[in-house]
Amino acid sequence: MRKEPLCFDLDETLIKSHEAHFLAFNLAFKKNGLKTVTRNKLIPLLNGQHAEQIIKKLFPNLLYTKIKRVREDHHNFIAKKTWRYARAIKGTKQALRKLQKHYKLAIVTNCTHCEINALLKGAGISKKFFSVIIGKEDVKRSKPFPDEIFKVEKLLHLQAAYHIGDSVYDIIAAKKAHVKAIAVLTGVASRKELQKENPDLIIQSITKLPKILISKKD
Repeated sequence: MRKEPLCFDLDETLIKSHEAHFLAFNLAFKKNGLKTVTRNKLIPLLNGQHAEQIIKKLFPNLLYTKIKRVREDHHNFIAKKTWRYARAIKGTKQALRKLQKHYKLAIVTNCTHCEINALLKGAGISKKFFSVIIGKEDVKRSKPFPDEIFKVEKLLHLQAAYHIGDSVYDIIAAKKAHVKAIAVLTGVASRKELQKENPDLIIQSITKLPKILISKKD
């Protein structure tokens, strides 16, 4: 029996990375002569948006060329310095180990591969769990577009069974890809915000997945 792909978002779905991103953004702001931003102002913006969108919301008058520089500096600080603050969400590795026996696991994220590698290292999660890892640079359009999920399907020659993520953008991407969406409550989005996009299921965290999904296989 062929294993169907399970697609996972990375930030706040598999790992806790808010601190890593918060510190990297502020280092990038400081390097570019911008004011640093408080946790209360920045963390709520870490809801699946692209780095460029976050920077533009915080500094609406910034020229696009400067936004790009800040974005690249943010990526570099994650990859070289603040990755150490990433942590695996409790029970993630055990859940992935169980799911791997029944599904092909994939990461689909708007992070770059440099960020992905560094954050997984910080969280102590092995890349060996995943058959495919798709980052921002692998597609023309990243989430909320479905291209990352389509890329997984193309590489594995199989339709994805589910996409699991913590943001409304994950649900939107899943629906556009005609894949079932499972939302987790480990990110900044509330249950009410996630429900508005009508996911197929909302669960507390991915630790609940093996019991739910493996039982469907048996």
